[in-house]
Amino acid sequence: MPMDGARLMRDRLSFIQNTLAIAITAFSIGQIFLHHSIDYSSNQSTHHTAHLRVPTVKFDALMLPPTIDGSERLLLENAMKKRSVWDDNIDPEIEEKRCRRYFTYINDTKLNTNYKAKKRRRVFLGSLIADDSWHALGALAMETYGIYTAVAFVESNRTQTGTPRELRFVKGTDEHNILTGSNLFGPNTPVLIEHFSYEGEIDGGGLIREHMQRHMILNMWKKAGMAPDDIGVLTDADETPTRDFLRAVQMCDMPQFDPEKQDCHTAKVIVASMVFEGSPECMTTTRKWMHPDMILGKCIEGIGDDQFKLNDMQRQRKFAWRKKQYTLKLGNYSGWPEEKKTFPLWNAADFRRDQGGHEIYFEQVDYLRWGMGHTGYHFHNYFDSTDQLRNKYMTYGHPIAGVDQMSVSEIHPDLDLMVDCVLGRSSTNNKHTTLSTQLKDFEGRVPIAYGFDEYVVARHNELKMILTEDAKVNNSTWHDTERSKDWYEKIPP
Repeated sequence: MPMDGARLMRDRLSFIQNTLAIAITAFSIGQIFLHHSIDYSSNQSTHHTAHLRVPTVKFDALMLPPTIDGSERLLLENAMKKRSVWDDNIDPEIEEKRCRRYFTYINDTKLNTNYKAKKRRRVFLGSLIADDSWHALGALAMETYGIYTAVAFVESNRTQTGTPRELRFVKGTDEHNILTGSNLFGPNTPVLIEHFSYEGEIDGGGLIREHMQRHMILNMWKKAGMAPDDIGVLTDADETPTRDFLRAVQMCDMPQFDPEKQDCHTAKVIVASMVFEGSPECMTTTRKWMHPDMILGKCIEGIGDDQFKLNDMQRQRKFAWRKKQYTLKLGNYSGWPEEKKTFPLWNAADFRRDQGGHEIYFEQVDYLRWGMGHTGYHFHNYFDSTDQLRNKYMTYGHPIAGVDQMSVSEIHPDLDLMVDCVLGRSSTNNKHTTLSTQLKDFEGRVPIAYGFDEYVVARHNELKMILTEDAKVNNSTWHDTERSKDWYEKIPP
């Protein structure tokens, strides 16, 4: 089929699938789960009397627009409900048990955390934000409700490749109001948004553009009152630590977060995240995503002591990561003066890269051979339409040419795994696999949002319909492409 004809066909199918999605989801909502709330303290669902939905939902002065519909709407309605922070009171017995669950390895020695704190450490969240779906944002907010002292988002008018994009979270828009004025992240958690716009040529390209945006987050943390004994959590908007691990970070004896012990040599704590590909029912069981990242304020540029700040000549370029002689991994800090007892402060680029020293924390679990359970979640490839998904893979990160002519399954191995999971295909040829049972039968910790069974079912069914329609146009898979032959040997950095 000629390119214009294929695109026309895909546009028509996209219109049909969206129309069907609205109709089927509306029917499902009307018949099955018209009203639902979550018991946040137990992660279990509690049903109430059904009632008919109306096109908009009002939360005080905020209206949830009808453009947010289907399972996404279900999730947001629950995320925006005003409620107390149920686990805010400190119970030493609970905290002690929690602390014993978490461990890391230092010099091949397993070290569990202990409970010593008398008050909670303050934690600040920072993330870039763009076309992230409310599926990811809602799950992030529900997991962290009432924990963060402040939440900082930075949105750019261009993608990493420099492709122009319309700003989504502009003051006065529904999207901005939902994010900042809806109780989404907690009753006392301010949500801050700043916008990045730079039209000049950038030395270093897309990655430097990204690090320039992340640098703004550090400044926002400082304005929000971050101090050297506070903790910064730098994420993408589809990542989060588990709530239980965040509470452990606030209360447990972790040397990485002790200002008296931390010298910034091994400053970063890495969260080992469980990956969900597009659906709550597509949990990847054979890998963990090593983000988000946490660092004590004492070791963060703009928060810590400036005498330990690297200058631009000591970095690859302005806003970039440090040169190898100032890293632990590549240079054992050989360029850092020995008389300085505190090692270099970390900028936003260092935060997300394997530069200085780090420790990975796990939760002790019985269902894995080595007991190394996850401490975070990655809500990967959650999208509302295939157009949104294709735009992501064309203009963000490592762009892929020609995705508008590929099936979803062809674009990337992660998407191939997602399609296998959602459509019930065999994943034998994939490097990774997904959970063989339903999520409700999983032994380990799951996102608070996924304790909402109706949302889990609705999201999975919506995605199944979308991917079924896409496969009708082109049912080729990742394994049919030339790139698949040596992909895992030549993974982009």
